[in-house]
Amino acid sequence: MAKRTDGKLKILYVKDILEQSHRNGRTVSMREILSALNARGIPAERKSVSDDLRLLKAYGLPVVCIRRGRATVYSLKKSP
Repeated sequence: MAKRTDGKLKILYVKDILEQSHRNGRTVSMREILSALNARGIPAERKSVSDDLRLLKAYGLPVVCIRRGRATVYSLKKSP
């Protein structure tokens, strides 16, 4: 049961990580997201975090994926 709870919390932590990086005016890489989740005791893999990012975008959070060379970074769209 604890694993299911962690999975449900994970998407909220991903949202928090995106919002914090947005407040700081920066982007965040997948590696940084995974590291931040791990620091909170939430193990995650790239695929599950990618799914969470898609779900947050479908929910209405303005998630932006930016390709920088071979890397992808994530941010929230700036408000006008």
